Amino acid sequence: MRYARRSSASPWLIAALGGAFFGVLCGVARAQAPADASQPSSSRSLLPWTQSGYLGLSGGRSRYDLYPGPAGLAYDEGDTAWKLNAGGYFHRNFGVEVGYLDFGRAYRLDGRTKARGLNLSLVGRAPVGDRLELFAKAGTTYSRTFTSAEPVYGVRAGRIGRMGLSFGVGASWGFTPNIAAVLEWERHRLH
Repeated sequence: MRYARRSSASPWLIAALGGAFFGVLCGVARAQAPADASQPSSSRSLLPWTQSGYLGLSGGRSRYDLYPGPAGLAYDEGDTAWKLNAGGYFHRNFGVEVGYLDFGRAYRLDGRTKARGLNLSLVGRAPVGDRLELFAKAGTTYSRTFTSAEPVYGVRAGRIGRMGLSFGVGASWGFTPNIAAVLEWERHRLH
């Protein structure tokens, strides 16, 4: 594991929503907006200027990449995390997704770090057969982090709000036209 810092006073924090962060926990489903009889499902979306809309609620495990401090101090770098998102496609294979993320907490240096964020990503998808779909996304996350620590460790405590890059890849399996299970990995640079 590699830890990095921008300076001696400011830890560099990356939450890697690794493994199978968004989607696998208990077979979390991703549901598209339901269609009514007057409109085909491809024309419905919560986001303006998009179609084939979807809503998602996901959970999994986050992993913070934090400076652990002097050798020998205990730390915990991950927690339960969740995401609520909505998306839609402006082209058959390209779309946009917005989401709220809660990365949970990490404990280290007799303090803790917790983070939340708003994400905006462009999504590209590639259907593989009738039910399987592969996708990738890239965008930005506005994050709010709160860090508490003892001043003797050289970690700046307080609240920080910043923009950072995000990206991810995943696969979706459609059980019905309106319900799919998603396996997804994402990485967000928080500050």
